[in-house]
Amino acid sequence: MIAVLLKILQVLFWLFLLRLLVRAIARAFAPAARRAPATARPRSEVPAPEDLVLDRVCHTHVPRSRALVARVEDRDEHFCSPACRDKALAAVARAS
Repeated sequence: MIAVLLKILQVLFWLFLLRLLVRAIARAFAPAARRAPATARPRSEVPAPEDLVLDRVCHTHVPRSRALVARVEDRDEHFCSPACRDKALAAVARAS
C-alpha cells in the first residue's frame, strides 16, 4: 500500500516538473507583444510619438525636438549633430 502511494507521488512529481518545463519553453517562444516587461506603463502614460526629420548629410532620422536647425538655401534644414550641420553649410559655401 505504501509502495503504491509512493509511486503515485513520484508520478505526480514528474508531471509537475514536466508542466513547469513546458511553461518555461512556451514563455521563451511567446511573441514579444504578449510578453510585456514588468516596467511597462499603461497606454495612457505612454507619450505620443514625435515627428522625425531627416538629416540630409548622414540620412539619420532625428526627433524634431532634438534636431539642430540651420537655414540652408532659403529653407530650414534639420541635422542630427553640429558636425553634419557644419558639413552641409560648408558644402553650400563651396558651391556658391
